[in-house]
Amino acid sequence: MTDFEKWLRDGELCGWTMPRATLWKRLPVIRQLRSAWAQYQIERWYAYGPGSIGLRTGYDEWVAYGIWHGKERP
Repeated sequence: MTDFEKWLRDGELCGWTMPRATLWKRLPVIRQLRSAWAQYQIERWYAYGPGSIGLRTGYDEWVAYGIWHGKERP
């Protein structure tokens, strides 16, 4: 099973959906920069913010992976 298939399965099992993104945000270089920025914010949230006392659900990382690979809804 590929990483993408695992990603799809995780989304189905948990009932997660990707957020919408306009066309220019789905361009290859821009989406990769957005994904890297989102991952940075996620790590910062769980390290220093109120999220540091909670458990990770995996949704944040799931969305960042989807952004990186261009799986956002139009």
